[in-house]
Order: sequence, then C-alpha cells, then structure tokens
Amino acid sequence: MKPKLIRAYITAKKQLNPDTFSLELKTSGLRLQPGHFFEIRTSDTYDPYLNRPISVAGYQRSRLLLIIRKAGRGTTLLHEKNTGDRILMLGPMGKGIIPKKKRTLVIAGGIGIAPLYFLAHNLTVGKIPFSLIYGVRNHGDHILISELKRICSDLILVCERGAKKKVTALDVLKNMDLAKYDIIYACGPKAMFVELQRMKFDQPIYVFCEDFLGCGCGICIGCAIKIKGTYKRICIDGPVFNLKEIDFNV
Repeated sequence: MKPKLIRAYITAKKQLNPDTFSLELKTSGLRLQPGHFFEIRTSDTYDPYLNRPISVAGYQRSRLLLIIRKAGRGTTLLHEKNTGDRILMLGPMGKGIIPKKKRTLVIAGGIGIAPLYFLAHNLTVGKIPFSLIYGVRNHGDHILISELKRICSDLILVCERGAKKKVTALDVLKNMDLAKYDIIYACGPKAMFVELQRMKFDQPIYVFCEDFLGCGCGICIGCAIKIKGTYKRICIDGPVFNLKEIDFNV
C-alpha cells in the first residue's frame, strides 16, 4: 500500500503513564501490519520542521491506535492535542510483516511495547502461541497491562529499579528454556539489541528498529543501518530486520 496524506481526527486520548499517552484516530481504508508507522505532523506550522515517526500500535474497525512517549517538542505538541482535533499524517510507511505461524517469544523494552502490542494482537488473531517479556526501568512505567493479560496467557513483567537486585528483561531471558520457541521478535533500545546479539540464539530474531527518521521516505538517509555489509534505510527497507544480520560496529 502506497503512503498517502491522511487527515484524521482524534476520537480518544488516554494517559498511560506520566510520560506516555495514546491517541485513537478515526481513519478507514488502511491495510496495516506490524512494523508499519506514520509520519505525524505535530503542528500547523513549520515548527517543528520535521514530522515525527510513530509506530502503529493497533488498528481495528477503522480505529488507528498510536502510543507515544512525550520526549521532546514534537511529541509534547502531540500530547497537547485533544479529542476532536485533526491530525495530519503520511503513511503507512515502512514494510509491515506477517507473523510466522511458529512458537513465538516477544521481548519488549520500554516504549518498544508500542509496535509489539500490534504484533501481539496479530499473533492472537492468528492463533499463534506466544510468550511476552515486557521490561521497563521504573515502577509505574508498564502500560496496557490489563489489555496484554487478555491476549497473552504467558506475560512476564519486569522492572529494573525498585527491587533489591537490578533485573532486566534480558536477565529473565537468560534463565528461560528457549528450546520451546521457534522465533523471537523484539523492540527496545539499541543497547538491548546489542546484548541480544551477543547472546547468540539458535532461533531467528527479528527486531523492530526505532531510530531518528528524518524524512521517513528514504531520501535523507538519516536512518541508515548496516545489514550484511550493505547499508539499508530503516524507513523504507525496514523497520524490521533480522538481528543476526545487523552490524552495530559502524
């Protein structure tokens, strides 16, 4: 599906934690898959000049769900919008994926839960068994817990801080029996990807790369990533890549 300019209206807004909120937009005629994202215009002026890339977190019955962390001027402007306000966006961008019908492990770090929430829904609809490890830094950072419990019978919530000993999602992973999984999907900070790569799994691992995307359509090459010795663009060649093929040492 070719990207197109879309004018959508906010039908619902919800604060998920102190830094993260969701917007539900009414828009029809879209064919969306996990990995797709939209370039969102944050204001009616050229300040900020660049759009903001936001992953698709859900799409049902012409309702598009976006989960956004307030991290800078652009996302702060989006946070100031309310129900009934218009959103201008370009998309869908990127290459979506169709989940493979294999025993699946999903690993989310922080705001990386956003695109994986959409993936989890697709796994559920496809009746594909999966486990989900969802790690955050602080107590209160987890979002969508009740929704995740409804679609995932094997949900593991991890918090780094607040316990006597620091525990991350990867610490949990190291103590799991991974032989029962055929494929792994992950989304989180780059440091998490680097550590996953060092762990050398037998299973294929596909990661949802979320980086600075200047234009979102491959022109600026600001999101270049080295894959098997060749540079690819996250925005048009991804954002989902086989982790074992990524070279982070550049």
